[in-house]
Amino acid sequence: MSAELFTLPVASGYAVPVRWFRAEGSGAVVALMPALGIPARFYEPLALALQAAGTPVLLMEQRGHGESALRPSRTVDFGYREALTEDIPALLDWLQASQPERPVVLMGHSLGGHYAAITAGRLPSRVNGVILGACGSAWIEAFSGKVRNQLRVLLTLIPLLSRTLGYFPGDKVGFAGREARRLMQDWLQLARHNRYEAAGLDEDLEAGIRHYSGPLLTLRMSDDDFAPEAAMRAVSERFTSARLTERVLDAATLGDRADHVRWVRTPQAVVREIRDWLDGNGWQ
Repeated sequence: MSAELFTLPVASGYAVPVRWFRAEGSGAVVALMPALGIPARFYEPLALALQAAGTPVLLMEQRGHGESALRPSRTVDFGYREALTEDIPALLDWLQASQPERPVVLMGHSLGGHYAAITAGRLPSRVNGVILGACGSAWIEAFSGKVRNQLRVLLTLIPLLSRTLGYFPGDKVGFAGREARRLMQDWLQLARHNRYEAAGLDEDLEAGIRHYSGPLLTLRMSDDDFAPEAAMRAVSERFTSARLTERVLDAATLGDRADHVRWVRTPQAVVREIRDWLDGNGWQ
């Protein structure tokens, strides 16, 4: 089992690095999108486990990380708009051309889950299902205690550092990675107002999500301080027309800490949940 690494060109001249984990059969394919600041290679254990179970995976690299040719700076800037209008549609175009008979399921971890939710609303005819893994709203009102205090600090620190440096040095601060200032501007709208907005994209990104009527699987980790129940419901409640399946996984089930990221490295329980859900929708 292995992956093929290649790039998908987009109209702006950027090329999206992707990893293709091929599997035989006619079941659904999972288009997987990482969390804020996490390179695609981190998700290889999850992708390989899905591949071994018979589900192919197309894993997207976020701009500015891993194999991406971009690194945020004062002169290199991007945000949600580029992911939503260029990068993710390029994945869907490739899947439509190369895997035309397979249902397409968008799966995202944290920020990647927000992209999946928005894309299901914007392009419902191209998305058959959505999986949100440890994907909670960053909305400060969904948190309490230590994490709420950390968010309060970030709400001040992110715009200050982004203006000063031209990018957000999350790798130095201890939150996310080196991130583009417009990406963090978009993230701040969610943290402050629990609303999806993309600078430069004049669309109501919430409206389509309400009308998405396909199946939705949410996977919450029981000890996840960064995507607790209230934060995940702040995302899933947008899907007022979807067929929702909710699962909560604890440390005993995962065989490791049930936190925001470890489930990706010990993915067998998550893969079982995904495969059961796919089977329930007739997509095995």
